[in-house]
Amino acid sequence: MPAFRTEPDPLCELPSLYALRRRQSDGSASGPARDDLLSILAIDPILALRAVRMASAAILGKGEVEASTPRELLQRLGAGVVSRMATSPAPAFENVSEVMALWRHAIASAAAARKLAELGCLASGVDPDLAAFCALVHDLPRWTSVLARGRGIAPGNEGPLAWSRAWSLPNALQVTWLAAHCGTPDADQHAELVRTVVGAETLAILAGYPHAKDQTVETDWLASIDTASRAVLIASVRKEVDVLLRDAGLSIEALEPYCPKSQRHELAPLPPYAEGLVKLQELGGSERYRPVLTSLVAGACRYLGADRAFFVQWVGKRQQLLIRTKYDRSAVPIGNRLVRPSPAEAAMMGRVAGLERPEWLAHEEKFGHPPLHHLGADEVLVVPVLGGGACHGLLLLDWSYSRDRTREESLPMRALALAGICGQTLTALHLKRLGRRAALEARIDSLTGLLNRRAALDQLEREIQRQRRKEQPMALMMLDLDHFKSTNDRYGHLTGDRVLASVGRVLKDTLRSSDVAGRYGGEEFLAVQFDTTIEEATVVAARIYKSVEEVGEEIGVPITISIGLTDLRPDDSVESLLRRADQALYASKHRGRNRFSIDSL
Repeated sequence: MPAFRTEPDPLCELPSLYALRRRQSDGSASGPARDDLLSILAIDPILALRAVRMASAAILGKGEVEASTPRELLQRLGAGVVSRMATSPAPAFENVSEVMALWRHAIASAAAARKLAELGCLASGVDPDLAAFCALVHDLPRWTSVLARGRGIAPGNEGPLAWSRAWSLPNALQVTWLAAHCGTPDADQHAELVRTVVGAETLAILAGYPHAKDQTVETDWLASIDTASRAVLIASVRKEVDVLLRDAGLSIEALEPYCPKSQRHELAPLPPYAEGLVKLQELGGSERYRPVLTSLVAGACRYLGADRAFFVQWVGKRQQLLIRTKYDRSAVPIGNRLVRPSPAEAAMMGRVAGLERPEWLAHEEKFGHPPLHHLGADEVLVVPVLGGGACHGLLLLDWSYSRDRTREESLPMRALALAGICGQTLTALHLKRLGRRAALEARIDSLTGLLNRRAALDQLEREIQRQRRKEQPMALMMLDLDHFKSTNDRYGHLTGDRVLASVGRVLKDTLRSSDVAGRYGGEEFLAVQFDTTIEEATVVAARIYKSVEEVGEEIGVPITISIGLTDLRPDDSVESLLRRADQALYASKHRGRNRFSIDSL
């Protein structure tokens, strides 16, 4: 018998019935098909409770689970998650007969509850699916004590009631197992459901499925059912148990005691760790953060054997953790992304980043552990994602599905290496973006958001060659604010800056995204319109000078703009094109301003 220790999991790592069946057969590593998962959930209280716990985790963001049935759980979590739980390896435990008796009793209770709810024998209006599910898991207090005893584990001081609340089990489940074990079948809440579940437990014992041998039973809960009808119900329960087991590919014989230490089922071997390092190094050319983060969390599960992985970052002056992305073998999106750790947890995560060393964050009874509760986990490995002398975030690795707490000593360091490759990629991507931003800022006029003079002229020269090769028309505008010096002298330079910025917005809003607009210098602007004839350009020019006048009225400053127009000709250079546009602009000034002119006229 192993030495007693406190165990954060009240179900003591007990596997699913599917895993036990596979251990006794061929040890195949393949999981059950999606259609089989419903049948397995309907007869497996341990698997069902873990699935409810995962479905109630705040990270899913779907609100508290009110009532869970196998179909609802499968829909909420996805087949990948439930299959991973169902194929969890089986640990050794001593009191096999006692555990198997509990299992058979749970299956019979579920069958009896469904029959009673369908017939309305003890109560009316009870959902048969809900009644069967509550009856399946109604022995939670007994399971926790029996499993702890068989595994040599001290269940701790919290007790099953505290655990059911910590796991956010639905209220209907809590009420029914409290009623079954505290003798309160007339509870105000879910009273009809409670009577059905308590009566189903009695009927299961009468059908030959007690918790233990030679167990006596009080039949008062079935007093309203006559002897003949009771005999029919008992026979139907026995038949339904066979049906449930057959649908799940099991039989009563398969639940007989077996030698728990004689063999150990192993999960499918993980892909080579070196393969994961190479795969992640191939992300070096990535242009976006999301593929890197997605590959990090998926690679952690694939190459380290984790059930779930999360990438988190601090936000709000390090007050909260933001869950950026996850991998958990499901298509369920992240719901509630923000969680506020306790001060002790925040300090621990800061230590992980500062010392560049992974640590385990594990459940302790005296702490609330908001991150663990948010994720529906009992412990996570916290790994810093380092690169370029900085910590980009934290990788949280979780084994909540498999419940297997045997860890290789090298696991934290291997996780650190895996995260480090992605950290270096994130650093390179960050530097690359900074370089692009710097190059962009070197081309942009900070006040108007348009191209600066040099960038605009470079673009104009390239477009002249391109439009000439394509033999397509191109129009050029030179624009100049009227009496801008007077505006600055009268209203001040800050107002003058507002005017220039407003003109920049007008050009952006009026021109097409494919056109080029730049600040030529001072209060002068340049606009190039591609695939545009001179006649088409006059429409845009008229729209621009009218819009500038309207913007001036909005900001309380009388402003107008003069425009000179020309088009591209066969022998044009940048200089000749600008010269003609400038001559047209001078004509607009000479004719009274706040208008446009065309050089050919």
